[in-house]
Amino acid sequence: MSMRSSARFRSTITGAAVCSALALGSVLAGPGTAVASAETGQNSTSVSAASCNVIYRVSTNYKGWTANYSWAWNINVAQGDTGDRVREIQCLLIFKGFGVGAVDGDFGPATRTAVVAFQKNRGLDYDGIVGANTWRKLRVRD
Repeated sequence: MSMRSSARFRSTITGAAVCSALALGSVLAGPGTAVASAETGQNSTSVSAASCNVIYRVSTNYKGWTANYSWAWNINVAQGDTGDRVREIQCLLIFKGFGVGAVDGDFGPATRTAVVAFQKNRGLDYDGIVGANTWRKLRVRD
């Protein structure tokens, strides 16, 4: 084996080993595992849960947990609603330890049940509607 082909072989093996280690780390870590955020100019922590990437974002006009689906803090969201605000709620509920089933953007019975459980747990009025107080508790650090 020549010097040149030996170096190429080592480079290929090293690259394959790094890829394998990264893939294995992702599998072993699984959903809900904290990872460092690579965002620049922001103080943030990132946590993956299902199809969610929840980060604690600090910027000039925002400070709180977000899954980057919605920035809402005071919009009422209730059973029957659909869309990105619902996905945001579902991600934040999963992140806070309250299972909602699938993150599908559909505020159905499972999401309502998780909202009520979260509201009870945080000492809020529990009506199953995500209003300003519930948004605030979902977004702040515990």
